[in-house]
Amino acid sequence: MSSLGWIDFSSEDSAKVRTVLDLLSDTGVIDELGIGVIRDSFADRMFPGISTVQTRPKYFTLTAHLLKDYAEKELSKTRPRSLPKYLEDEEKRCRIELVKAHGEGRQNLGIIGATFGTDWNRDVVRKPSSIYWTGLRQYGFISPSNLSLVEFGRRLADGKHRLHALLQDSGEDRGDDDDAMDHEHRLRIHAPDRPEDYWDTLSIDLTKEEAEFLRAQIRANQPDSLLGQILMDDAIMDEILELPSSANFEDFAALPFLASLKNESLRATVRQARDFWRLLEGAHVRYNIQLQELLGTSEVVGGFVKRWERWREQLPQYLAEWDTGFMWDVVRERGSVPKPSTRQFVEEWIEECYAGAMNESRCDALVKRQELRNKGKRARLRGNGAEGINHWIGLDGLNYRFTEIYQLVRDIRDAELGKGGADA
Repeated sequence: MSSLGWIDFSSEDSAKVRTVLDLLSDTGVIDELGIGVIRDSFADRMFPGISTVQTRPKYFTLTAHLLKDYAEKELSKTRPRSLPKYLEDEEKRCRIELVKAHGEGRQNLGIIGATFGTDWNRDVVRKPSSIYWTGLRQYGFISPSNLSLVEFGRRLADGKHRLHALLQDSGEDRGDDDDAMDHEHRLRIHAPDRPEDYWDTLSIDLTKEEAEFLRAQIRANQPDSLLGQILMDDAIMDEILELPSSANFEDFAALPFLASLKNESLRATVRQARDFWRLLEGAHVRYNIQLQELLGTSEVVGGFVKRWERWREQLPQYLAEWDTGFMWDVVRERGSVPKPSTRQFVEEWIEECYAGAMNESRCDALVKRQELRNKGKRARLRGNGAEGINHWIGLDGLNYRFTEIYQLVRDIRDAELGKGGADA
């Protein structure tokens, strides 16, 4: 395993980078009641560096290889391409090679842009390097870790900075030669070793070396996260993989290993994340009841009313370990800032839960007010929508990126055990 490094003396605007990352936050299904900021805070605490638009963990190491090649080869040319242009060309080339390699059925393998096949003139809008950049930063593939992809590319190409080849696996300590400030700002790309025919045998599956490297990077850089803890123990990984591929976060939260985690904060995070949806499910049921009464059918609303009754019967269980303060601590620690109206809605809804949610008029009023504040003129409960809606609208569960975690764990274990070629 090797790395490249550059000396960089300029300072970074961390707040600006954080804003960019927040704008790229994934929302998934339409969030009618605006609770996504809380969902994402829980997900970030448990599974940093993961997003719902990620498909296969191969793209972490594949992107690192591309960046390293850019630094080692492209920048040495007389007229090198810019990093954005280089990634546009090379990621498209990788997509075409992956499509050729996997052939029929490729669209089910998580190859980004697979629907475009081998067409060079068409490509995805959001490239893998953009989708996986936050994880590359947080897992130590890229350092310093506070740079956007655009800023990282600009600094790589900045002729004022001298290139330094640093061997990560050499054990060489350059601390005596480098000023601490220089060391902090040195640009680095960490990538696993690869065979000479890597690009000729490109696959969406991780190689054994890539799997071991990715696992080690996450464990080293995110040891206190739930993801880091999972990747420290083969038995835990195998316990997760005993779940069916259709498993959700509720299934994950019931796994035995969680009760034995030494980190109480992580155990509490999983419980609170699970119970947050359990409590807010009722708000989404009331939303759909109102929507059906306004624009739907009596047959459908009857089914939602029964769901409401079942939910209300379970409230004592859902509230047994609930801690509203813990939830807000997680949100604050992740640097998120929910809208005041969202905070008010969540707190008032939980108050109704503690009261048994017996006042349905009050519950409906809270839900309607929140949708109006969250969606504005697009709020369906204004009556803005076609009549005849006969299905559930909005969130119907919070999975906290567990689907992506399951895929990551499976790909790593398959590669480590020599079981390549797993379906996505």
